[in-house]
Amino acid sequence: MEVPRSGAAPSVLVRLVLGPGGEVAVDAAGGGFGRGAHVHPRPSCVEKAAQRGLSRAAKGKVSLLWDEAPEQPGEEAASETAPSGKLVPLDASSLSRAIVRGLDRRVQGLVVAAARARKVALGADAVTGADVRDEAELIVVATDAAAGSELSAVRRAVSEGRAVAWGTKKVLATLCSAAASSKRAEGLAVVAIKDDRIAAALREAVQAASALAASPVEGAAAGRKRHDARRPGGTGQESRSTPKDAGGGIEGDGARSGQDRRADG
Repeated sequence: MEVPRSGAAPSVLVRLVLGPGGEVAVDAAGGGFGRGAHVHPRPSCVEKAAQRGLSRAAKGKVSLLWDEAPEQPGEEAASETAPSGKLVPLDASSLSRAIVRGLDRRVQGLVVAAARARKVALGADAVTGADVRDEAELIVVATDAAAGSELSAVRRAVSEGRAVAWGTKKVLATLCSAAASSKRAEGLAVVAIKDDRIAAALREAVQAASALAASPVEGAAAGRKRHDARRPGGTGQESRSTPKDAGGGIEGDGARSGQDRRADG
């Protein structure tokens, strides 16, 4: 059985921080300070945001992007709140890569948070038990664990939309080390997340990153009129965007301020 990696909901938005020097950084966690804009992690939206949307949102030229090196699993994700790395030219490809990396860091941070809160079940037996007790809000299957996808708990989770494929067995073991009673040299094939909010955010990030990484960006639907990025106005500082409801999309910072600005590209 194949564990899904894509299928991001249309309402998913990724926050970008607009700097004073015409640079932009990905803020996948949504907690960074500074003026922000939001983009759907879809090729057509990323392309239009890079071309004109972000410049319109910033009311000035945006031509540079913070390119952050991938973090080692288990590192503290300081870059979620402060940009690091080097500045590179902004285009659809570089922005797409940066968003995928940012979402991947977001997933790492969420897995670590669940492990520290002891809201995980580690390994096939523990995951099966958590699933039987209806505690498994989301099951994460390592991409190099073919046998893990054949577990009855995983099959059930896949059918109910509660499973994603992400990371490797070694990566999952490293990130979950805070909750492990012993070292797992062989790695972790499956992990169950037992916190509903962490599970929802993790599933959203995995699906958004997978959908964007699997799709070509260049030349994607340049003529479609879809709203790509929105500039929150007012304070210069923002709080995290949160889902409003399944039909109403996302309530962003600009929506609260009444000064939302569209950037259609």
